[in-house]
Amino acid sequence: MAKTDVPIVTELKDAELIHVPLKANAVVLHGTFALIDATGHGIASSTAVAGTQKCLGVWDASYDNTGGADADRLGLVRRKKAFLFKNLETDAVAQADLGATVYVADNQTIAKTHNTNARPIAGTFLGFDTQYTDHVWVEIA
Repeated sequence: MAKTDVPIVTELKDAELIHVPLKANAVVLHGTFALIDATGHGIASSTAVAGTQKCLGVWDASYDNTGGADADRLGLVRRKKAFLFKNLETDAVAQADLGATVYVADNQTIAKTHNTNARPIAGTFLGFDTQYTDHVWVEIA
């Protein structure tokens, strides 16, 4: 497609909630990280975390694709918000890390480091929670 030299109408939509096709037999849990694999399918919340995965947001509900093939079921992922997650004790963020990129340690926990590229990016560390002091706020864009 060539560049335009005239004004155009560019379609748009809100991207706070997006549909993500689930991997065959995947069961995802509400409130956990919504991770996809290299094929672009949502993987089970029980799948081991790997650096090749991508975090799109947080599952907006629990979804079950048991017995289904890839993309037989869609799940809604919420993004473009700050979410409250556990802070991994053995690789925890500190106040000095405010604004830093943080990584997925498990389906509900973030870590300060990528662990030699073994963890996908979760988002940006926005600070500690005042009520749940072992939890942190993470923006997922």
